[in-house]
Parts: sequence; C-alpha cells; structure tokens
Amino acid sequence: MRIRPANIADIDRCELLDGTYVTNYVWQLDESVTGDTVGIHLKRMRLPRQAEIPYPREPKYLYEDWQRSECFLVASELATILGYLDITVSRWQWAGHIEHLVVDMEHRRQGIATRLLEAAEHWARGSGLTRLTVYMQTKNDPAYCLFTKLGYSFRGLIDHYYNNGDAAMFYSLDL
Repeated sequence: MRIRPANIADIDRCELLDGTYVTNYVWQLDESVTGDTVGIHLKRMRLPRQAEIPYPREPKYLYEDWQRSECFLVASELATILGYLDITVSRWQWAGHIEHLVVDMEHRRQGIATRLLEAAEHWARGSGLTRLTVYMQTKNDPAYCLFTKLGYSFRGLIDHYYNNGDAAMFYSLDL
C-alpha cells in the first residue's frame, strides 16, 4: 500500500468509496442551565443494537476539494483506491481541518486510516501548520476511538453541524 497525493484520475474512484460505518456507541449530550451557568455533560452510551450510519458528507464536491491544491491524499494499491483524506487550511490560524477521512469498507481495520493520518500530520508540519482538527458525528464511535488513540483531544461540540441535523464533536492535535 502506498500513501500519495491524489491526482485528477483518483477523484472519481474516491467518490465511489462508501463512507458508511457501523457503531455500537453514541455520545449523548445533557445540558443544564442554572442562573448564569450552563453545564454540558457528554456521555458515551452503548446502543441496544449495532447501527449502520451513512457518511454525512457529499462526495460530489471532492473535485472542488482536490482543486484547492492543499492536502488530498489517497491510499492506493496498484490501481485500487483504498481510502482518502482531505484537509482544508486556515492560514490565518495555521491550522488544518480534516474534511474527509474515508476508507473503503472492505479494507478497514488494516491501519489505512492511521497511515493516512500520519502522512497528513507530516504534510501539515512541513507546511508550517500548528494544529489539525477533525469534526465527527457524535455517532461515529470508530472515528472517536481512532483519533483519541492517536493523541487528538476533545475541543468542543457544534449542535446541528451536519445537514442531517447531527451534532459534531471536534478533536484536534497540536503539532
């Protein structure tokens, strides 16, 4: 397997990858308001049965993402795209935002996402960035497990972040 910058021919193949994931856990938000105090508590809850969650982002915009010429990496084996990672850069913050991290369903749990993230972190350091941030659905327990294992820390929550109304937790890694 090779991690490399994407080329235009890769984009159509990236669009075909299924970002659907399965999970046994979700994060539940409890809010309490008392006078001038707002308390927020997030709790990881086990679901009664495994849930299949569709990928919340539209892959039809990947070509536009690739055209930015920032960081768009693919994991490939011969002519097969196994996964991809896309970063947008906020130069004024010297930060990168991981927009997409997708590994083809039949190639998951083989270290591909970790290798893509390691390559992205190397690219970000070489580009002078000081932080990488990722937004994930509160339902995306596999992503939560991966990013916390790799040293990303919880930074906050945005309610109704995704078009389907789901909240996003965001995690970042200081480089």
